[in-house]
Amino acid sequence: MVKIDSLTVERLFSTTGSKVYESAADTVVRYSMQAFIESGVVVGLSGGADSVLLLCFLLEYRRRMGLDFEIICAHVNHGIRGEEAERDERFCQQLCDSLGVELIIKRYDVPVLSRGSGLSLEEAARITRYSVFDSIIRGRNDIDCCAVAHNMSDSAETVVFNVLRGSGARGAAGINPVRDNIIRPLIGISKKDIASLLDEGNIPYVTDSTNLCEDYTRNYIRQTVIPSFERIISDPEKMLCRFADNMRSDDDFIRAHADAFIKEHSPVKNTDLASLHYSVYIRVLAMLADKAGASVSSRIASDIHSLLSKDNFTYSLIGGANFVCERGECRVARQKTEGIDFSFDISMGVNDLSPLNAELILSDRKIDKTYRNVNKISIQANLSSAIIKGGLYLRSKKDGDTVYYGGMTHKLKKLFSDNKVPRSKRGLIPILCDDSGVVWVPGFGVRDDGVSTEERVDLYVELCIKNTEKEERIYSGSEFRT
Repeated sequence: MVKIDSLTVERLFSTTGSKVYESAADTVVRYSMQAFIESGVVVGLSGGADSVLLLCFLLEYRRRMGLDFEIICAHVNHGIRGEEAERDERFCQQLCDSLGVELIIKRYDVPVLSRGSGLSLEEAARITRYSVFDSIIRGRNDIDCCAVAHNMSDSAETVVFNVLRGSGARGAAGINPVRDNIIRPLIGISKKDIASLLDEGNIPYVTDSTNLCEDYTRNYIRQTVIPSFERIISDPEKMLCRFADNMRSDDDFIRAHADAFIKEHSPVKNTDLASLHYSVYIRVLAMLADKAGASVSSRIASDIHSLLSKDNFTYSLIGGANFVCERGECRVARQKTEGIDFSFDISMGVNDLSPLNAELILSDRKIDKTYRNVNKISIQANLSSAIIKGGLYLRSKKDGDTVYYGGMTHKLKKLFSDNKVPRSKRGLIPILCDDSGVVWVPGFGVRDDGVSTEERVDLYVELCIKNTEKEERIYSGSEFRT
């Protein structure tokens, strides 16, 4: 049972932890985190040493500064490590209960999400976590930012990892202390100092067993590569992070020039791009690609640069977009597509569809309207007319799909055609299915199995689309019906 209180936290930072507190407090000031924190903060709490110290620091910061901002915690159980993950969840609950801090727990089957999206397990878990943090912030008026526990050691690992991959200044800059509304107050403190302080102060934490396995590249860098640098320099992590700060400053300077170029050149001419210093050209190209949800590699950038003497050409980018030069005017445009392939298993509760910028909620009661109001588009249906056979899953449209409702069988191809759904969007309308076929097409009817009133079981489903600005996103059929 976890037993610590505010006095334990106060004592932790008043003795051996005073230097650690001052380091984190200096980071808050140096990177202008105060306004974020004072508007209310959700702490990403895994239960590990880093996140436990982060929570303790924010509680002590609030006390010392005499402030009254909200601090809550969010724990995401990724469904990856079995009983160990359950242990971590219990620990976080006990810790927050002991400190009197609100804890929000979310559970996801990340392996299923990973398989359905084609993302790596690590990337799917990361997207899931930040999606949870974002949904909490959007759903509350007393929380405006998220604090995560990346530290000096994490940033040093990132620098080595990116440099070995041939990254430029942006990758060599390590982990940014502030990105959008995400802050990292512990970025100037080493992992070793964090664990030592908690051990000395008898503050409990849990250890993720996968962090000890050198089969993972980052673990190998942390446990073997960086310590080997001590033969050359006494504090390699500190020096790597100093290098990262220098690279971040250089990158900020170059990006400022790139941003100014884009604002001053509309449209962007191939001759103007070719005249730029190559470092500025790289940033301009990356910014143009990013606005279209795409990215570029060093090889792609080099190839496009060599083509800028031509007034007409097209080059494919990473992420389903093209760099297009027509009559000397350059832009990045999404590739025309009939859709994207996806499949997600659906269970009761909130189902995270992060790669699609959406959520799907399954409930035995109507979903509260206040929840729907935080999303760009929400559409709800009652599945009571359908007997669900087997498990539910959400997938992209397939040739030959049909759904029975209103006394007749509808071919989805004709259904979309009759309702003037553009061909380019038909493959982006998600289809809810069970083992018997299509159950619901958002914006159209729910399958009618001829269920009698006595046999009907209310089961509500709601599709929530969070981002309507991306060109390639999922759609509800209701967006096209007149």
